[in-house]
Amino acid sequence: MLATAALRQQKLLDIIGSIPADYTAQEHPVNAVQQLLGQLMELTGSTYGFVGELKKSDTPSQLHTITIINHAPEHSWNFTPALQEVASNGQPLIVPAGDSTPAFIGLPVNYQQQVLAIIGLAGNTSGYAADTITFLQPLLQILGHLHFHALRERETRQLQTDFTRLKSEWDLLMLTLDDILFEMNDQKIFTGIWCSNDNLLFRPREEVIGKTIKEALGEHAGTFDRLTDKLLETGENQEFVYPDIRQGLQNWYQLKLRLIKDKSPTPRRILLMIRNISEIEKKNNSYLQAQSELHRSNQLLGICQQMGKMGGWEFNVATGETYWTREVYELREVPHDYPLTFHSSVEFYHPDDRSVFIAAREALIHHKKPFDLELRHLSAKGKLTWMRTIGRAVFDNQGQLTHFRGIIMDITDKKDTELALTTARDNAQKAAQSRSDFLSVMSHEIRTPLNAIIGIAGILGENPAAEQAEVVRSLEFSAHHLLGLINDILDFSKMEAGKIELENIPFDPEALLTGLMRNYQPMAAGKGIELISRLDHLPATLKGDPVRLSQVLNNLLNNAIKFTSAGSVTLDVRRRNASAGACTLSFAVKDTGVGIVPEMQAKIFDTFVQEDSATTRHHGGTGLGLAITKKLVALHNSNIVLESKKNEGTTFRFDINFTIPETARGPMHKKNKHREGYLKNMKLLVVEDNSINIRILELQLKNSGAQIETASNGKLALQKIQQQSFDGIILDLHMPEMNGYETIPHIQQLQPDAFIIVLTADIMPEVTERLARLHVKDMLPKPYAAEDLLEILERHRKT
Repeated sequence: MLATAALRQQKLLDIIGSIPADYTAQEHPVNAVQQLLGQLMELTGSTYGFVGELKKSDTPSQLHTITIINHAPEHSWNFTPALQEVASNGQPLIVPAGDSTPAFIGLPVNYQQQVLAIIGLAGNTSGYAADTITFLQPLLQILGHLHFHALRERETRQLQTDFTRLKSEWDLLMLTLDDILFEMNDQKIFTGIWCSNDNLLFRPREEVIGKTIKEALGEHAGTFDRLTDKLLETGENQEFVYPDIRQGLQNWYQLKLRLIKDKSPTPRRILLMIRNISEIEKKNNSYLQAQSELHRSNQLLGICQQMGKMGGWEFNVATGETYWTREVYELREVPHDYPLTFHSSVEFYHPDDRSVFIAAREALIHHKKPFDLELRHLSAKGKLTWMRTIGRAVFDNQGQLTHFRGIIMDITDKKDTELALTTARDNAQKAAQSRSDFLSVMSHEIRTPLNAIIGIAGILGENPAAEQAEVVRSLEFSAHHLLGLINDILDFSKMEAGKIELENIPFDPEALLTGLMRNYQPMAAGKGIELISRLDHLPATLKGDPVRLSQVLNNLLNNAIKFTSAGSVTLDVRRRNASAGACTLSFAVKDTGVGIVPEMQAKIFDTFVQEDSATTRHHGGTGLGLAITKKLVALHNSNIVLESKKNEGTTFRFDINFTIPETARGPMHKKNKHREGYLKNMKLLVVEDNSINIRILELQLKNSGAQIETASNGKLALQKIQQQSFDGIILDLHMPEMNGYETIPHIQQLQPDAFIIVLTADIMPEVTERLARLHVKDMLPKPYAAEDLLEILERHRKT
């Protein structure tokens, strides 16, 4: 899951990084929106997609379509109501799929709490999760910023156009007639007024004619008077812009003063023109405000690039001009007057990575193939970083190539983390392999002599003398106890590696439980405690994993007897939730022993934990038994529960679900007592480097009638196989000269009809996997029971 999430996040970053710069271009950005919407549909698994922008109107919001991709057929479903709801509320909307309508998600593109556009996606067969909104939020924020920037640019261009047009009209009109024209003599007395509408005058005509500037113009008189003096003095035209002094009016006026040219030697006359320029001034103010907003937007974009350590580049195909954003100069540590060409970037990449960059750039130029590379980068000052480099070809509405554009992004932190993780993973794998190799060697080295001890004990136990019976039983118990400790360690290692899988085979539950209790009777009797079993009426046959069930109960019974010095140990098994095809068995192992204090009950299932060091010294054990038991119960989709009080005993409870075979089965197969000579005429080759184990094999097969040849390694075994035929080969895996793995393929080639039985003290999971690849099915882990070996030989005798 973590890898999937990381890939999904990377795809989103790719979309953000590939948003083309012409998204804010003067022409309508259909191609940019089309590309973005297609990427969003692919990312979210959508079939239908829609992008619309909101236009100002009398209604709260009116959608204006930019582009539609794979729109549903007309009779299928209408996007508009859901999109209108997103536009009105300004909130994302997820609509699950209906009987005839696909799943839908609507996403508002906002900027400063204003909805600028709507993105609609539909058709994901699994629907849209709520976290899709959060996941796409960074992209929506960038789109909101870019869209606002685009709108501002369009408005600015429109305002600039309007301003130029109005200015031209104004200049033309001023050559003919202004709104108000006044004439004054050189004594600054008004002598005439021309006005298309007297309502434009702030005073009636009769209150102006014959009055001086100071008498007629009130608050602005001083300024007008000074401008008139300057005109009379220099002859240069004078202009002045001023606001309306009347309260509540937001008007602006332009005053022009000029001398009326007259050829006759008459007194000088002055033309005073006043024009209402409120609309022009408002547009000019709006233009200045838009310019300020654009400047601020560019500043924010620069900050975003600086914080993200990301810069953009562009190459104009028509003009050959190359452009870098400010952050590219900063990342490459060069001055802003650095000479730019399309090939300038090459020198900033590590010499060992330049060929990769050049090849990608050539593919972009000649085949329009985009690139996305992670390369080592060297700044002009020698700073080494990792840089993600992206390049794309850009086409206009007619499909003509116009630009190459892309970004570079400093990913040093990300790359360092990746390299650290790779190193940590490699170290962990090496450590795991070392542990596995160590356990494999230890398993072989310990189990090999144990095989000899248990084999000898088994042979002695067939017909022991009266005085030797107890010694043999003690020898067997001690050997099996040591084997149990080794198995605990190996089983725990396999569980940590996830190598244990449960079997699902038929077994007789009553026989299994009765056999367990019989095995522990001597141990309980030796401590003077009572061993009790209470078994419910159980099915004759269940399907499950009898080996792992026995392991759980063995651990619990062994612990119970070990920590009980007086009283009893009870195994209680009840049948619950029975049906025709399944049943649940509830197991409880109770004792009257030392109990467990409350503060240790939460830790008792941890690895290598016993209640105190005195417990370890007195009772022994690895501290792995209960940890393994808990994991084995968990593999059965169950949980083990502990009930205990100090000095009042302990109870462990757990439930396991079993299936009941559909057809009734007879009694479970019992191992036969093999008659003497039943393997007569079977010729066997035993390949084993341990002379004691060879001798034990000879004794175990003494009465079987089988003919035995021996070899101490694989090389000697192959020499014998080339000289004579064998019905079967029994071999060890770890031998000098040539081990079992190396020997088996030669045996299969030289004598393909001979069966192979592997006896090995190495029981790591990798052993089974390697033998399976060699097509060897019969394997017995050392130490093994002689009866198990005889069973396998019996099976091959029959076939």
